[in-house]
Amino acid sequence: MKKYFTALLVVCSVLSFSANYLFDLVEQLAGVRDFVVDFDLTAEIKQNGENRIFYTSCLLVVRNLEDFYFLVKKPDFLSNLSFMYLSRIKRLVFGTGTSQDFETIDIPTVYIVQSVLSALRLLQTPLVGVRSEDGYLVLTFSKLVAQQVEEPIKVRLEIRDSQLKSIEILSPSEEEKISVKINKLVLNARTDDYFQLPR
Repeated sequence: MKKYFTALLVVCSVLSFSANYLFDLVEQLAGVRDFVVDFDLTAEIKQNGENRIFYTSCLLVVRNLEDFYFLVKKPDFLSNLSFMYLSRIKRLVFGTGTSQDFETIDIPTVYIVQSVLSALRLLQTPLVGVRSEDGYLVLTFSKLVAQQVEEPIKVRLEIRDSQLKSIEILSPSEEEKISVKINKLVLNARTDDYFQLPR
């Protein structure tokens, strides 16, 4: 009986330890309306039986959860391609450093923000299981959620010092994955400099 109690105590400690990292992260992000994130995205996919790798390096700036600035830094043939959306005037500015154009368009940023917030809230429910594995927090979905999707995915988060360092989304076989490595994340950042309209 004592062995079972000790094993239960160890399992509960591990689960609460990994859940604490996730709750710390969600708490840190709660209420943040301005942020800058510099990240690398790598997609490893199978296409016609071959493994293909796509890599890009980007910068995303969000102001007041309404305005968005997105800059592609790599690959070289796309470098300096940028998109800036100003929600109040419904203007999308796009182009490269010297050549820019704009379009008046209504992008429903409210729905994008609500989707992200809903996903963060979902992480705090029993629908998502959290466990620690090789320095990552692994999110798995309950059977109820898994039954609703064609191919259930696995999500791994690397969190160090209450900072999100990387996200991996893996196929069930783990042969295909999308990795986002966060090089720099600044919460409550000064973002106005990124949203200057060309004159």
